Amino acid sequence: MLLMMKKGSFLVGIITILFLTPGCSTGTSSSPLSTLTIAPPQNPYQSKTSTPVIPSATVPIPTEQPLIPTATPFKHAVQPGDTLYGIAIQFNISLDKLVSANPGVNTSILSIGTELVIPFSEEDELSVPTPTPYPIPVSDPVCYSSKDGGVWCVAMVKNNQNVVLENISIAFNLYSQDQGLIQSIVAIPPLNTLYPDQSIPLAALISPAEMDQYQISATLLTALPSERSEPFTVIADYSIQYSQGNKIAEIKGIVEALETETEEDQVWIAAVAFSEGNPVGIRKWISPKPILAGTVIPFEILLYSLGPRIDQVLLLSELH
Repeated sequence: MLLMMKKGSFLVGIITILFLTPGCSTGTSSSPLSTLTIAPPQNPYQSKTSTPVIPSATVPIPTEQPLIPTATPFKHAVQPGDTLYGIAIQFNISLDKLVSANPGVNTSILSIGTELVIPFSEEDELSVPTPTPYPIPVSDPVCYSSKDGGVWCVAMVKNNQNVVLENISIAFNLYSQDQGLIQSIVAIPPLNTLYPDQSIPLAALISPAEMDQYQISATLLTALPSERSEPFTVIADYSIQYSQGNKIAEIKGIVEALETETEEDQVWIAAVAFSEGNPVGIRKWISPKPILAGTVIPFEILLYSLGPRIDQVLLLSELH
């Protein structure tokens, strides 16, 4: 049985803009686009499905720790923006060990959705320190049926600390009907940096053989302090148009890189769709070319719902 606790409002890296100022109002939306009939892409963050899974579990889920990491290798599905080095850092393993554990994977080009084996050994567990995450809140997962037979689960985290956080991750935990922990799946947000009072979603595709026999919860894994203190980007302007019964949001805007001494020159934007306060879609946009400090570039994003109609959109941005 699948448990999904929906909350009426959410705390992370919506329409609040991560690198503008907290509390900005939502963008204006115009009439639906009658001619927009583009089919959703295969990117998991953009996939469009029909009916959300209906919560029906009545037995409380236990709160034991997730099964990550373990001495047995597990798999991580490549997300938009992932790199081999970043994945190795996330799981506290060497890049060489990650490459060696995936001999059949083209390490020069990582395709979204590719499953990488994450190796762990008893020696690794003893030698790798596990930092204590900042205790930021994680919402109950909201899950939606996927056309390939699994479910997409999304949870929100909020930075309620007075410091900028980064390297945030959670585990979606699957429990059997007798409340035994079966599996944990790691999820990371579309952006890396989370400023105080900002919220951001984390999503994972879960594909057990018989989904109705499981319950799902979310547990915080990592949330570490960042060296950053100020945002490096700002979304200067944007507009939103809806189509196909508000299942698709077309977002157009301008993003600016602020004057800074950092050598980073690539802008990432995360667009998050909501329906009645619940996250229903995520899309990540990456600038096609380097952006110089003090300059602006236009962006266009097609944001797809996982089921319900979209009634709110959140935009977050950061410099890489």
